[in-house]
Amino acid sequence: MAQLVGHQSVTFSDLASRMGPNDAIAVVIEMLVKQNPMLKDMRVLEANNGTTHRTTFRTGLPEAWWRLLNRGVPTSKSRTAQDDFGTGILETWAVLDKALVELNGNKATFILSEHKAFLEAMNQIMAETLIYGNLNDNKAAFTGLAAYYSTLDQSKAESAKNVINMGGTGANLSSGWLLTHGDNTLHMIHPKGLPAGLQKRDFAEAPVQDEDGNEYVGIKTNYSWAAGLVLRDWRYCARLVNIPVGNVRTPGALGSDADNIIEGMIMTNNCLPDTHSGTVVWYVSKAVKTILDIVAMRKNNVNLTIKNFEGEEITHFRGIPLRQCDAILDTEAQMVA
Repeated sequence: MAQLVGHQSVTFSDLASRMGPNDAIAVVIEMLVKQNPMLKDMRVLEANNGTTHRTTFRTGLPEAWWRLLNRGVPTSKSRTAQDDFGTGILETWAVLDKALVELNGNKATFILSEHKAFLEAMNQIMAETLIYGNLNDNKAAFTGLAAYYSTLDQSKAESAKNVINMGGTGANLSSGWLLTHGDNTLHMIHPKGLPAGLQKRDFAEAPVQDEDGNEYVGIKTNYSWAAGLVLRDWRYCARLVNIPVGNVRTPGALGSDADNIIEGMIMTNNCLPDTHSGTVVWYVSKAVKTILDIVAMRKNNVNLTIKNFEGEEITHFRGIPLRQCDAILDTEAQMVA
């Protein structure tokens, strides 16, 4: 894979640590990372073509031959192709009544507490877009993972080799995602010339209209987040699809579903060429995580363990960390082809 000279990816936690503990936006980033587990692991690079990122990926390996003494071999080269990945800007305005702010002793703390709802909304939208983003639905956003792993038919997409079907039907279905985070596998981008991560701009006092059109003095803050997703090598990510979760709230009703998920996860693990080309992490919904927690307490469990990963104790599946991601739906449509 081609890599930009002089560019190095970082995680969002890295960005926050570089700002220092007293930086207001660093506090915001740390809060977002806690709410959106993918941001803990996802790396981010500056786009190399303005608001888009052009990547070169290998579509075929060069040939090699056994050679006899005094005999040559044909020349060969690898086959490559290019693809462009876009970015979008997620934005919101937070407005507070100036008088309300002044009634509180610590203005900065009060403003941040009131802004948490706006930040959480942005974070949820970003997490949903990373998974389900589709330019056909919203041209201002970017393409998410589900669009690249949307079929079981290998004649329609080569990435179907990395989609494992759990066989669930009906409306209560979910997916598990096995992702390899790295500069040459999967990472986020930000537009060239714009900072990475969430940006905050305060506009101090400004006239604001209420719902009746009457004005009062408000404190306006603009939050923006310019980002995109780059899948540089589909072979290093995989999707476990059509996972049935309808019985997850009925004790004793899971039956063989729980053991089948373990089998499906093993098959998904084996889709990856290797687990050494980046940071490999599993992401599942709350319902699937509940099922796996039930499996973990069984006496015959050998696949799920609790280990330390980047400073916290979390569940691992066969050595790969497993995170709960609430943006993954438990109401996905059945993938049939």
